Amino acid sequence: MNFDLSDDQRALVDTVERFARSAAAKRQSTSPVGAASEDAVLRWEQMVELGVAALLIGENNGGVGLGAAEAVLVSEALGQSLAQEPFVTAGVLAPKLLELSTSDGLREKYLRGVAEGRVRIALASDESVHEFDLFSVSTRAEVQNDRIVVTGRKELVVDGAMATHFAITARDANGLNLFLVAAVQPGVMVTPVRGLDGGWMARIELECVEAEGPLFREAAGLDGLECAVDHATVAICGEALGLMNRMIALTASYLQTRHQFGKAIGTFQALQHRFAEMVTLAEQARSGTLMAAAALASEDAEVRKADVSAAKSLVGRNGRAVLEGAIQLHGGIGITDEYELSRYIRRMIEIEKTWGDVSYHEARFARVTDSR
Repeated sequence: MNFDLSDDQRALVDTVERFARSAAAKRQSTSPVGAASEDAVLRWEQMVELGVAALLIGENNGGVGLGAAEAVLVSEALGQSLAQEPFVTAGVLAPKLLELSTSDGLREKYLRGVAEGRVRIALASDESVHEFDLFSVSTRAEVQNDRIVVTGRKELVVDGAMATHFAITARDANGLNLFLVAAVQPGVMVTPVRGLDGGWMARIELECVEAEGPLFREAAGLDGLECAVDHATVAICGEALGLMNRMIALTASYLQTRHQFGKAIGTFQALQHRFAEMVTLAEQARSGTLMAAAALASEDAEVRKADVSAAKSLVGRNGRAVLEGAIQLHGGIGITDEYELSRYIRRMIEIEKTWGDVSYHEARFARVTDSR
């Protein structure tokens, strides 16, 4: 596989990198939730002007019509500057859910709004803070007085604090499906939850809340949900690549400037070997992520699931090894709040747990490959 970037891809990466660097100084992980969310939404609106929100949306729906590889490149560029804008949720996961939806009405109503940045949809699926399971759902959707109402509770909704709508997994009379709920309406309680990386997620409580949907016909719901989450998982792996790149760059700089015994510690062979191992692990993660991005276009769902889980588990393991190497080569300064590296470490750990950790994806890989 040729991993070289085309001219258009390079131009896209350069544009996003410039924006991310210019916005990085404005981000304050210690800001209160209201100010942090408003700032993130403002930066997202600026990114929308670059076409990022419409990246994966077809041209017939007001989008750019690019693919998963470009989403990985954008995520990687944002990751290098520790971006907290909702690209993966609002620019990847939400568009895929709507494009895969069997409801023409909901697609026509919301997809163009997503492309224009007016609509920010966050997936609310987790009902446990301990483990990821898309299909372990007790939230209920019922028909009352000719309208659909949803009751339940969702934990750790990624980018939920800045969402305009939630895609809620719930069970109706026909089984598991997804329903769209406006974030601001009676019966919706959104509690911001600060993540390890300083970003804001949300806990959602729903009490007889009016919803739109379902997004899928009975047979298509589970497949559509899992496919959209797979797209988001590959995109967030791209962000992890950006984090690894930056951790490696910070480590290289430190090895060249920190002196011991009258010379830069980067001249010590043992440290050179450890640094080379970090670079190798990052390149392995890159190859796995781009292979998974290519697999997203496969018509064979089992191939897609296997490659995505292989990439997420590889990124999880290699990302953890890279951050541990960075800490060891820096020493104690590497984990201090004042030093830049520590923020990348916390974000990497957060990504490792998002939409399934290493154990989850290794088990999923084993399950789908055994069935083939």
